[in-house]
Amino acid sequence: MRVILPTFAKLNLTLRVINKRPDGYHNIVSTFLKIPSGDILYVSESTAGIDIVNANVNIQGENIVLKALKIAREEGFKFPFLNVMIHKSIPAGSGLGAGSGNAAAILWLLGAQRIAPKVGADVPFLCSGLDMAVVSGIGDNVEPAKNAGLPPHGVIAIPDWHIDTKNAYNEIDTMLSGFDTLLARTEMRDMYYANVGKKVGLLPNDFLKVLMKDYPKYKDLFSMFEQAGADAWGLSGSGSAVFAVLNSPKLFKWPSYIKNVLYF
Repeated sequence: MRVILPTFAKLNLTLRVINKRPDGYHNIVSTFLKIPSGDILYVSESTAGIDIVNANVNIQGENIVLKALKIAREEGFKFPFLNVMIHKSIPAGSGLGAGSGNAAAILWLLGAQRIAPKVGADVPFLCSGLDMAVVSGIGDNVEPAKNAGLPPHGVIAIPDWHIDTKNAYNEIDTMLSGFDTLLARTEMRDMYYANVGKKVGLLPNDFLKVLMKDYPKYKDLFSMFEQAGADAWGLSGSGSAVFAVLNSPKLFKWPSYIKNVLYF
Protein backbone atom coordinates (compact mmCIF):
# COMPACT_ATOMS: atom_id res chain seq x y z
CA MET A 1 0.00 0.00 0.00
CA ARG A 2 1.17 3.51 -0.79
CA VAL A 3 0.16 6.65 1.12
CA ILE A 4 0.10 9.95 -0.78
CA LEU A 5 0.73 13.00 1.41
CA PRO A 6 0.28 16.59 0.20
CA THR A 7 2.49 18.96 2.20
CA PHE A 8 2.50 22.63 3.19
CA ALA A 9 5.05 25.41 3.35
CA LYS A 10 5.14 28.73 5.21
CA LEU A 11 5.29 32.35 4.22
CA ASN A 12 7.02 34.85 6.50
CA LEU A 13 4.76 37.88 6.30
CA THR A 14 7.17 39.66 8.65
CA LEU A 15 10.53 38.62 10.08
CA ARG A 16 12.72 40.26 12.70
CA VAL A 17 15.96 38.61 13.80
CA ILE A 18 16.42 39.50 17.46
CA ASN A 19 19.84 38.09 18.34
CA LYS A 20 22.26 35.20 18.00
CA ARG A 21 22.14 32.71 20.83
CA PRO A 22 25.18 31.09 22.50
CA ASP A 23 24.26 27.79 20.79
CA GLY A 24 24.61 29.42 17.37
CA TYR A 25 20.89 29.60 16.59
CA HIS A 26 18.99 32.89 16.24
CA ASN A 27 15.96 34.18 18.11
CA ILE A 28 13.32 35.56 15.78
CA VAL A 29 9.85 37.08 15.85
CA SER A 30 7.85 36.37 12.72
CA THR A 31 4.32 36.09 11.37
CA PHE A 32 3.90 32.74 9.62
CA LEU A 33 1.17 31.95 7.11
CA LYS A 34 0.59 28.36 5.99
CA ILE A 35 0.53 27.95 2.22
CA PRO A 36 0.20 24.98 -0.17
CA SER A 37 3.61 23.85 -1.39
CA GLY A 38 2.80 21.60 -4.30
CA ASP A 39 5.26 19.05 -2.84
CA ILE A 40 3.92 15.49 -2.55
CA LEU A 41 5.26 12.55 -0.53
CA TYR A 42 4.67 8.99 -1.69
CA VAL A 43 5.16 6.68 1.31
CA SER A 44 5.27 2.89 1.29
CA GLU A 45 6.85 0.16 3.39
CA SER A 46 10.53 -0.46 2.70
CA THR A 47 11.65 -4.03 2.06
CA ALA A 48 15.33 -3.11 2.43
CA GLY A 49 15.39 -3.12 6.23
CA ILE A 50 16.22 0.62 6.36
CA ASP A 51 14.40 3.89 5.76
CA ILE A 52 14.92 5.11 2.20
CA VAL A 53 14.20 8.69 1.10
CA ASN A 54 14.59 9.87 -2.49
CA ALA A 55 13.42 12.90 -4.44
CA ASN A 56 12.92 14.01 -8.02
CA VAL A 57 15.64 16.64 -7.49
CA ASN A 58 19.07 16.57 -5.88
CA ILE A 59 18.75 17.54 -2.19
CA GLN A 60 21.92 19.10 -0.81
CA GLY A 61 23.03 18.28 2.73
CA GLU A 62 21.02 16.31 5.26
CA ASN A 63 17.60 15.19 4.10
CA ILE A 64 15.16 16.52 6.71
CA VAL A 65 12.62 13.73 6.09
CA LEU A 66 15.26 11.11 6.82
CA LYS A 67 16.25 13.14 9.89
CA ALA A 68 12.62 13.15 11.07
CA LEU A 69 12.39 9.37 10.72
CA LYS A 70 15.66 8.88 12.60
CA ILE A 71 14.61 11.13 15.50
CA ALA A 72 11.17 9.51 15.67
CA ARG A 73 12.79 6.11 16.13
CA GLU A 74 15.19 7.48 18.75
CA GLU A 75 12.20 8.92 20.62
CA GLY A 76 10.56 5.52 20.81
CA PHE A 77 7.98 5.66 18.03
CA LYS A 78 7.37 2.24 16.48
CA PHE A 79 6.70 1.90 12.76
CA PRO A 80 7.96 -0.20 9.85
CA PHE A 81 10.87 0.95 7.74
CA LEU A 82 9.60 3.36 5.11
CA ASN A 83 10.35 4.13 1.50
CA VAL A 84 9.60 7.81 0.84
CA MET A 85 9.64 9.42 -2.59
CA ILE A 86 9.43 13.22 -2.52
CA HIS A 87 8.11 15.08 -5.54
CA LYS A 88 9.45 18.61 -5.10
CA SER A 89 7.77 21.64 -6.64
CA ILE A 90 9.41 24.40 -4.57
CA PRO A 91 13.19 24.70 -5.00
CA ALA A 92 15.56 24.79 -2.05
CA GLY A 93 16.74 28.18 -0.85
CA SER A 94 13.41 29.91 -1.49
CA GLY A 95 12.72 30.79 2.16
CA LEU A 96 9.37 28.97 2.17
CA GLY A 97 10.24 26.02 4.39
CA ALA A 98 8.99 23.41 1.92
CA GLY A 99 11.47 20.84 3.22
CA SER A 100 10.20 21.43 6.75
CA GLY A 101 6.69 20.87 5.41
CA ASN A 102 7.81 17.50 4.03
CA ALA A 103 9.13 16.54 7.48
CA ALA A 104 5.95 17.79 9.16
CA ALA A 105 3.86 15.56 6.88
CA ILE A 106 5.87 12.49 7.91
CA LEU A 107 5.58 13.37 11.61
CA TRP A 108 1.82 13.80 11.18
CA LEU A 109 1.59 10.37 9.54
CA LEU A 110 3.48 8.82 12.46
CA GLY A 111 1.56 10.77 15.12
CA ALA A 112 4.92 12.20 16.20
CA GLN A 113 4.18 15.91 16.06
CA ARG A 114 5.55 16.49 19.57
CA ILE A 115 9.13 15.93 18.37
CA ALA A 116 8.85 18.67 15.72
CA PRO A 117 11.20 21.13 17.55
CA LYS A 118 13.99 18.53 17.39
CA VAL A 119 13.65 18.19 13.62
CA GLY A 120 13.83 21.79 12.38
CA ALA A 121 12.99 25.43 13.07
CA ASP A 122 9.91 25.68 10.81
CA VAL A 123 8.58 22.21 11.59
CA PRO A 124 6.68 23.08 14.82
CA PHE A 125 4.48 25.60 12.99
CA LEU A 126 3.89 23.24 10.07
CA CYS A 127 2.90 20.49 12.54
CA SER A 128 0.65 22.81 14.53
CA GLY A 129 -2.41 22.73 12.27
CA LEU A 130 -2.57 26.53 12.45
CA ASP A 131 -3.11 28.64 9.34
CA MET A 132 -1.40 31.69 10.84
CA ALA A 133 0.81 32.18 13.90
CA VAL A 134 3.29 34.40 15.65
CA VAL A 135 6.49 32.37 15.80
CA SER A 136 9.36 33.24 18.13
CA GLY A 137 12.42 31.75 19.78
CA ILE A 138 14.22 29.65 17.17
CA GLY A 139 10.84 28.73 15.69
CA ASP A 140 9.77 26.54 18.59
CA ASN A 141 7.32 29.02 20.14
CA VAL A 142 4.13 28.99 18.08
CA GLU A 143 1.15 31.13 19.10
CA PRO A 144 -2.14 31.28 17.18
CA ALA A 145 -2.74 34.55 15.34
CA LYS A 146 -5.96 35.85 13.85
CA ASN A 147 -6.07 36.90 10.25
CA ALA A 148 -6.87 40.57 10.82
CA GLY A 149 -8.18 41.52 7.43
CA LEU A 150 -5.36 39.99 5.35
CA PRO A 151 -6.38 40.22 1.68
CA PRO A 152 -7.77 36.92 0.37
CA HIS A 153 -5.40 36.44 -2.56
CA GLY A 154 -1.65 36.10 -2.79
CA VAL A 155 1.16 35.33 -5.19
CA ILE A 156 4.70 34.10 -4.56
CA ALA A 157 7.49 34.50 -7.10
CA ILE A 158 10.67 32.44 -6.86
CA PRO A 159 13.66 33.81 -8.81
CA ASP A 160 16.45 31.74 -10.32
CA TRP A 161 18.98 32.57 -7.61
CA HIS A 162 19.52 30.43 -4.53
CA ILE A 163 19.97 31.85 -1.02
CA ASP A 164 22.09 29.87 1.42
CA THR A 165 20.33 30.29 4.77
CA LYS A 166 23.47 29.76 6.85
CA ASN A 167 25.43 32.40 4.92
CA ALA A 168 22.50 34.82 5.11
CA TYR A 169 22.36 34.49 8.90
CA ASN A 170 26.14 34.91 9.16
CA GLU A 171 25.91 38.18 7.26
CA ILE A 172 22.92 39.47 9.19
CA ASP A 173 24.86 39.09 12.44
CA THR A 174 26.84 42.19 11.47
CA MET A 175 23.73 44.31 10.91
CA LEU A 176 21.02 43.29 13.37
CA SER A 177 18.18 45.79 13.49
CA GLY A 178 18.19 46.34 17.25
CA PHE A 179 14.65 45.03 17.67
CA ASP A 180 13.91 43.19 20.87
CA THR A 181 11.06 40.70 21.16
CA LEU A 182 8.58 43.18 22.64
CA LEU A 183 9.29 45.81 20.00
CA ALA A 184 8.93 43.26 17.20
CA ARG A 185 5.62 42.04 18.60
CA THR A 186 4.35 45.61 18.91
CA GLU A 187 5.34 46.27 15.30
CA MET A 188 3.36 43.26 14.11
CA ARG A 189 0.34 44.12 16.22
CA ASP A 190 0.23 47.67 14.90
CA MET A 191 0.72 46.52 11.34
CA TYR A 192 -2.05 43.93 11.31
CA TYR A 193 -4.63 45.43 13.61
CA ALA A 194 -4.25 49.15 13.03
CA ASN A 195 -4.13 48.80 9.24
CA VAL A 196 -7.08 46.52 8.51
CA GLY A 197 -8.32 47.32 5.02
CA LYS A 198 -5.46 49.74 4.39
CA LYS A 199 -2.52 49.53 2.04
CA VAL A 200 0.56 48.59 4.08
CA GLY A 201 3.26 48.33 1.40
CA LEU A 202 6.61 46.68 2.08
CA LEU A 203 6.49 44.37 5.09
CA PRO A 204 9.54 44.24 7.37
CA ASN A 205 12.12 41.49 6.92
CA ASP A 206 15.63 41.96 8.28
CA PHE A 207 17.15 39.82 5.54
CA LEU A 208 16.07 42.24 2.83
CA LYS A 209 18.88 44.69 3.59
CA VAL A 210 21.34 41.80 3.28
CA LEU A 211 20.00 40.49 -0.04
CA MET A 212 19.38 43.84 -1.73
CA LYS A 213 23.14 44.34 -2.00
CA ASP A 214 23.53 41.32 -4.25
CA TYR A 215 20.07 41.22 -5.80
CA PRO A 216 18.82 44.75 -6.55
CA LYS A 217 16.13 43.23 -8.78
CA TYR A 218 14.03 42.80 -5.64
CA LYS A 219 13.30 46.51 -5.87
CA ASP A 220 11.86 46.02 -9.38
CA LEU A 221 9.60 43.21 -8.17
CA PHE A 222 8.29 45.27 -5.27
CA SER A 223 7.63 48.17 -7.62
CA MET A 224 5.65 45.83 -9.88
CA PHE A 225 3.54 44.70 -6.93
CA GLU A 226 2.87 48.28 -5.90
CA GLN A 227 1.83 49.31 -9.41
CA ALA A 228 -0.52 46.32 -9.52
CA GLY A 229 -2.36 47.63 -6.48
CA ALA A 230 -1.18 45.03 -3.97
CA ASP A 231 -1.97 45.77 -0.33
CA ALA A 232 1.35 44.44 0.97
CA TRP A 233 4.46 42.70 -0.30
CA GLY A 234 7.79 41.47 0.95
CA LEU A 235 10.50 38.83 1.18
CA SER A 236 9.82 35.43 2.75
CA GLY A 237 12.29 34.07 5.28
CA SER A 238 15.90 34.49 4.30
CA GLY A 239 14.87 34.57 0.63
CA SER A 240 14.81 34.10 -2.25
CA ALA A 241 11.02 34.14 -2.73
CA VAL A 242 8.99 37.35 -2.71
CA PHE A 243 5.24 37.67 -2.29
CA ALA A 244 2.32 40.05 -2.58
CA VAL A 245 -1.17 39.94 -1.07
CA LEU A 246 -4.08 41.37 -3.02
CA ASN A 247 -7.82 41.85 -2.79
CA SER A 248 -8.39 40.29 -6.21
CA PRO A 249 -6.42 37.82 -8.35
CA LYS A 250 -3.84 39.36 -10.63
CA LEU A 251 -1.84 37.92 -13.50
CA PHE A 252 1.62 39.44 -13.77
CA LYS A 253 4.02 39.66 -16.67
CA TRP A 254 7.02 38.13 -14.94
CA PRO A 255 10.64 38.90 -15.85
CA SER A 256 12.73 36.04 -17.22
CA TYR A 257 14.56 35.47 -13.93
CA ILE A 258 11.34 34.36 -12.20
CA LYS A 259 11.27 30.59 -12.60
CA ASN A 260 8.38 29.50 -10.34
CA VAL A 261 5.13 31.22 -9.38
CA LEU A 262 2.73 30.01 -6.68
CA TYR A 263 -0.77 31.43 -6.20
CA PHE A 264 -2.58 31.00 -2.89
